Amino acid sequence: MFTSSPTADTQRTAEPVLYTAEQAAELLQLRPSWLRRKAAAQAIPCRYVGKHLRFTRADIQAIADNSAQPATAANHPG
Repeated sequence: MFTSSPTADTQRTAEPVLYTAEQAAELLQLRPSWLRRKAAAQAIPCRYVGKHLRFTRADIQAIADNSAQPATAANHPG
């Protein structure tokens, strides 16, 4: 009887170590072109593996955290 190893199961269900611009954009609900443009301008955290643009989960979280706007009275009447 064949059983799959835990390593094989983990590889199928584990999230990627590095995300493409398309994958990161989907998570952030942005356009990949926006991520590429900001990465080229060194305005957001990212990685290059050779010439390939990639993002870690920490990079994606930092992009989301850095885009937060402080609450103002105009934004929250009350």
